[in-house]
Amino acid sequence: MEKWTRFAPTPSGYIHMGNALNFFLIWAWAKRERMSIALRIDDIDRSRFRVEYLDDIFAALDWLKLEHHFGPVSPDDFLRNYTQNMRMEKYLDAARALLASGLAYYCNCSRRKIEERFGTSSYQGYCRDKHLKDGTLRLNLENCYVAKFLDNESFHEFLKEIGDFALVDRDVRATYQLVSVIDDVHLGITHIMRGEDLLASTKVQRLLAKTLNLASFSSMTFRFHPLVRSPDGHKLSKSEGAFALQNLYRKAASPTEFYLWASGVLGVAEKCESAEQLADSLAQNFFENDFLRF
Repeated sequence: MEKWTRFAPTPSGYIHMGNALNFFLIWAWAKRERMSIALRIDDIDRSRFRVEYLDDIFAALDWLKLEHHFGPVSPDDFLRNYTQNMRMEKYLDAARALLASGLAYYCNCSRRKIEERFGTSSYQGYCRDKHLKDGTLRLNLENCYVAKFLDNESFHEFLKEIGDFALVDRDVRATYQLVSVIDDVHLGITHIMRGEDLLASTKVQRLLAKTLNLASFSSMTFRFHPLVRSPDGHKLSKSEGAFALQNLYRKAASPTEFYLWASGVLGVAEKCESAEQLADSLAQNFFENDFLRF
């Protein structure tokens, strides 16, 4: 079977050094395992979308010299042919199927009300039995448990940590979790590389795949890597410009400086000046464990 992985950036801020390292790791893994790479840009959250952020994604990948084999080749190509808005009905059809099967329900609670009622953003099912006709569409964890998509331990873990999460918001737009599952299956993705901050999202998406009977997602191979952090130990943010990759690519024609930095982060003794050189310098077993170590 042909193996596929993907770059999955969001145009919600400028690409930072941690995002760039994630791109490289995906590319290096694909090179090692002879996988093809799709470019899947997650623009479902239109409130945070900016054209300049979209432009930055293509500028970053081009500067890093990390090619992909399927997907948009320019911002204009993306907006014309690949934006997730073009597939909204496909996402909503999946959500409607969950509603029809009793695995989802409508909720009219605001974020403020949820915090007031539960003291947390983890939604505990206040509207499950109200039989509302519109609002935010949420997955019914209780019915997922009854239908045996969750065992007892997982049910209580989900309820405490995540709650009945949203599938479609009150503006009738599918949410990231649902969209990510549908798109990965649509693209035939078999391998996914993510930062360790997406462990909870991965649990959510695996549950969604079960409820939608998407066996191919359940059989995907996942790898997680440590996050790149600022000197004070905080996770890098796209809202902070200090670690933006454009600070490098706007002053240098070559990504040498990035790959020299990445060599140190990944613990490679040899200082590598290109993606090819760094990928070939990684230990033979570097990608074998579910959690990468560096």
